[in-house]
Amino acid sequence: MLADFRDVSIILLALESIVIGVILLLLLWQVRLLVLLLRDEIGPILKDAQETTKTVQSTTRFVGKRVAKPAVSTISFVAGIKGAIRAMKADVAPPNPLRDAAAATAVKTDVVGQPPLADPTPAEPSPAPKSSLNE
Repeated sequence: MLADFRDVSIILLALESIVIGVILLLLLWQVRLLVLLLRDEIGPILKDAQETTKTVQSTTRFVGKRVAKPAVSTISFVAGIKGAIRAMKADVAPPNPLRDAAAATAVKTDVVGQPPLADPTPAEPSPAPKSSLNE
């Protein structure tokens, strides 16, 4: 009885090994097909991506050389001219505290030469009252 069980087990293990071998061969065949598919499909996609990258690089180089660089040069030149004109118009005399104080205390007059009725400058805010809690 034990010998019969042993013989049946050996036959089942042999059949199992054959089935596993066939499945392994099918798996290897599918991997081969996948590799061929990837080689045939991914290769052209990568080539197209490289061509697109080269096109983008050359476009970027062209725009930088033909558009951005002249625009930056022109804008900086105009800014320099504006700065030079502003510097020429600026008051180059050093500040005079006496003249500035006299101008601040002078009575302002309107177009007719009369002092204005109301002061157009807002009054300075009064300091906040001290609370007894802060003391």
